[in-house]
Amino acid sequence: MEQKGAVQKIAVTVWGHRVSPVFDSARTLLIAELVNGHLGRMSTLELDPENPFQLMQLLRAQNIAVLICGAVSQDSAIMLENAEFEVIPFIAGDVRTVLETLIQDNPEWTEFIMPGCNRKICCRGKIRRGSELTSHLPEDHQNGKPDRLRVNAAGENSGGSE
Repeated sequence: MEQKGAVQKIAVTVWGHRVSPVFDSARTLLIAELVNGHLGRMSTLELDPENPFQLMQLLRAQNIAVLICGAVSQDSAIMLENAEFEVIPFIAGDVRTVLETLIQDNPEWTEFIMPGCNRKICCRGKIRRGSELTSHLPEDHQNGKPDRLRVNAAGENSGGSE
């Protein structure tokens, strides 16, 4: 995550001081700047959950590098993938702690994975693939890294975590 000398913007759907449990009903977006690997300025923007296209435009206009969120519906996941945003879904917890974890060299995510996403069948697996999975997240998850949605230029899922 760290890029020396660069400013990266991370977006998190929030509810109070926590990651919003459901992306699709989130009304607030926190935008955090990472400057030289450290948390910088943070601001919030109000969202209209009934207008997902507004969110896509907002993410592009703000030059967001990564979106962190809770549960995400199939339609929203497809829209985010098609827009080629890097998404870290199914995260729960205190926003500041989540962001501080993100900027670590080897983040440990286990404590932030949403409850219920610890089984052999994951919400994402059911939504995105429609079948049971032998492991609900890529191998890196066993090291505490959540799955990240990534797509290539053709719009195909190009793999899990980094």
